[in-house]
Amino acid sequence: MSTEPQPNDEQAALWNGTAGQAWINAQTMLDALFLPLEQQLAASIPAGFTGRVLDIGCGTGSTTLAAARRLGPGGECVGVDISEPMTTCAQAR
Repeated sequence: MSTEPQPNDEQAALWNGTAGQAWINAQTMLDALFLPLEQQLAASIPAGFTGRVLDIGCGTGSTTLAAARRLGPGGECVGVDISEPMTTCAQAR
């Protein structure tokens, strides 16, 4: 196993530390700020879609939840993020 720094180490440390916690603390405000983009994203998913949606960089999960609400039976939506505290928050939502 290599002990050399990996390309994402700095970002992982940031988003698993102060930046991730700051985003969680400001979740309500950020959800409101990004709501127009979230709505536009969700509208791009056909209502009742039964395929799969992958939300990369899901943060605290607002876009993942918006996408999931558009899905029909059998549809699947998965959110992933580099920040464990933010994905924990997303799972709780």
